[in-house]
Amino acid sequence: MKLVISEKPENIVEVYLKENKGKNLSLRKIYRDLKLKRRKAIWLIHQSKNIDNVNPLNVGSKSTFLHVYKYRE
Repeated sequence: MKLVISEKPENIVEVYLKENKGKNLSLRKIYRDLKLKRRKAIWLIHQSKNIDNVNPLNVGSKSTFLHVYKYRE
């Protein structure tokens, strides 16, 4: 019996952000458009090396952290 090693399934959040390259998208927008649970969307974001957190000052907020992300190559 041979073991078949399949490729790692694609990260759907990463694919979605890649399609919307150059946009700063909030976590709420991401999980609603992809019909995911909030926690799963956060988990997928943390699994990717190509997704960056946006500086809150770039989106007009003075808070220290926001769930706003963008795709990085």
